[in-house]
Amino acid sequence: MRLRFLLLRFYNKYWLKKIVNAIKYYLSRKKTYLKLKYQPLIMDIEPTTGCNFRCTMCQVSDPNFKAINLNIDTFKKVIDENKQLIKIKLQGMGEPFVNKHIFEMIKYANINGITVEFVTNGSLLNEEVINHIIKQDICRINISIDGATKKTFESIRVKSNFDDVIKNATNLSNHIKSNRFKTEFVALCLVQKKNYFEIEEIIDLCKKIGFQKLYFQVQLTGWGKKEWEEINKEQDINFSNEDIRNKFFDLKIQKSTKDFKVDIIEENLLNFKNKCSYPFENPYITSTGKVLPCCMIADERIVNFGSVAQNNFSEIWNSDNYQNFRENINNNNLKSYCKNCYKEFR
Repeated sequence: MRLRFLLLRFYNKYWLKKIVNAIKYYLSRKKTYLKLKYQPLIMDIEPTTGCNFRCTMCQVSDPNFKAINLNIDTFKKVIDENKQLIKIKLQGMGEPFVNKHIFEMIKYANINGITVEFVTNGSLLNEEVINHIIKQDICRINISIDGATKKTFESIRVKSNFDDVIKNATNLSNHIKSNRFKTEFVALCLVQKKNYFEIEEIIDLCKKIGFQKLYFQVQLTGWGKKEWEEINKEQDINFSNEDIRNKFFDLKIQKSTKDFKVDIIEENLLNFKNKCSYPFENPYITSTGKVLPCCMIADERIVNFGSVAQNNFSEIWNSDNYQNFRENINNNNLKSYCKNCYKEFR
């Protein structure tokens, strides 16, 4: 969604602070500063690591992974210290609607002139939840659709119910249309060997449901962990293969219409020329309040720069550890947990 549109959504609330910070960002974003003169415009915040699914490619399915809800006071502290934010993305390892404070979080962000995007598995979008959603300022809703059939979908998203997810997504789509709810309604499909043969059917299903866009994510992450890199490598479709790439781009052209767009997410297909921008733009706050470089790691045990519960965010944002991390990205001196995102190491 265009930055100009996001800025104008709340022109009367901390508007000047947001504009000034955005100008600072645009004036320096292409330079190689390590100590940044701007604060982030967008931030990923993880409401919870709790989830009712056990997806095969997700570290939440590890039996030792703990479910933790983000404390509402910690959330408010982050917002209070970051009035310059234009948008927050409520996403993480868990299902956002598991946290009972999710609507309080959305409302508090809105009060401070911050619009909200969230990623959900769609299972908890009942009528009551939808009625809450349409009363908030939410710029984008993403629902994961990883299969066109019950068998494929439920084999990937273990403990899910395909029929419920499709019913909920369709119901939400109808509400968006009837209420003229100004939000992007987006389907996300994490492509892997288990569902690659269904990608055309997934497109047709998402169009039928009423999504405005479908984004194919074509690379599996390892969450910065060797064991998960090995697990997910087995299911990776190898998007660098010319025939596979051509199939996606052919479908993108054939299936995209004025009201329904098909696209491929390639932002995390990095190389030494196309370097990671997350440490310079988009921090990730975990459910315990730790600050991480990106959502591709999403585990504070791998790397974190400090806790927003204990320190002011601006201190963390330009701390020595954060600056050293940015320097390593600039110099292609990558830590092991970053290498999975780079073509040179795959």
